[in-house]
Amino acid sequence: MKDERGFTLVEMLVALSIFAAIAAMGVGLLRSSVDTQDAVQARLKAMGGVNRLRAVMANDLAQAVQRSTRGPAGEAVPAFVGSATGFALVHTGAGVLDGSPRPAVERVGYALVGGEWRRATQPMLDGTALGEGDRLVGDVSGVAVRYRDERGNWGESWNSEPGDRLPRAVEVRLMRAGREALTMLFLTAPTLPPPPAQGVSAP
Repeated sequence: MKDERGFTLVEMLVALSIFAAIAAMGVGLLRSSVDTQDAVQARLKAMGGVNRLRAVMANDLAQAVQRSTRGPAGEAVPAFVGSATGFALVHTGAGVLDGSPRPAVERVGYALVGGEWRRATQPMLDGTALGEGDRLVGDVSGVAVRYRDERGNWGESWNSEPGDRLPRAVEVRLMRAGREALTMLFLTAPTLPPPPAQGVSAP
């Protein structure tokens, strides 16, 4: 009679236990990998949003011009108006989407509205008001804007008078719930110096 040997019940249970442990470790590793990938994708998406925000604001401020406008009631509006919570300016390089014969100059405004940092545009430079705008960043709990003058001093407001002068730089700090504050620094277009006085020529 041949000696036939097989696995005992205890050996089978031990083998199944080891297999179950290995399978559980594999599932945990796979879940960790998926969670890490999701976190990386979310981070990249957030970084992409911040980069687009910086690009839009940098483009507007770098093309700021000394051009005052008129409001809906005909009131004078300075070329650049700034407060601690937002600002508005006139800049060049605006695209004309409808093909109408308008100059590539527009007035834009940035402000915190309902927990959102928004960018609004003005359809016509004179006689109209800024629209509601588009959301650039959500979940914003607070904002702090500062302006640097030609002497290097920082202030929380800006008045273009006299001569529709522009700030040399603008700092925007966005506070977001549960996240680190986002601080951005932008340079504006250089202010053109006044033309030299015309002297009286000697006879």
